[in-house]
Amino acid sequence: MKQYLIPATLAGALALTVSVAAQTPPPAQTPPAQTPPPATTAQTPTPAAGVPVTVEGCLMREADVPGKKANVAEKVGIGEDFILTSTKMVKGMAPGALSAPPSGAVGTTGTTGAMYDVEGIDDGTLMKHINRRVQVDGTFEKLENASKAGELVEIKATGIRPVAGECAPK
Repeated sequence: MKQYLIPATLAGALALTVSVAAQTPPPAQTPPAQTPPPATTAQTPTPAAGVPVTVEGCLMREADVPGKKANVAEKVGIGEDFILTSTKMVKGMAPGALSAPPSGAVGTTGTTGAMYDVEGIDDGTLMKHINRRVQVDGTFEKLENASKAGELVEIKATGIRPVAGECAPK
């Protein structure tokens, strides 16, 4: 009987160890590191190219805009660039980077809004509205110019009409 005592004791000890181990909760595991959700930063929405807008402002020849210079073609009488100054948005959203005149522009009364290069309407029609307050319907193009010094976002105009209001003398 002695010969069975040691193996029986070992078997009992093993059974006891297994039953105790089954009742003991597993050791606490550290939960996987959770990365916090990315912080949401308040971003100014930007307009998309091709979205209809209406912008009101003073239409000027580029050569007459403080801080802007006519390009070579304009100097020899080939084509003109027309700039909408002292602008305010009537419909749609303006490109955020153009909320002030370009640096180096000499302040003129009323020149506080953004400026846009007006394209899409023939020069003869635009000349009728020079130095007048107008509303221009169209879409913003070349939005990448908003971040380039000396460059203007274009408004591809589909219509122009005079509105009440004065433009600052040049």
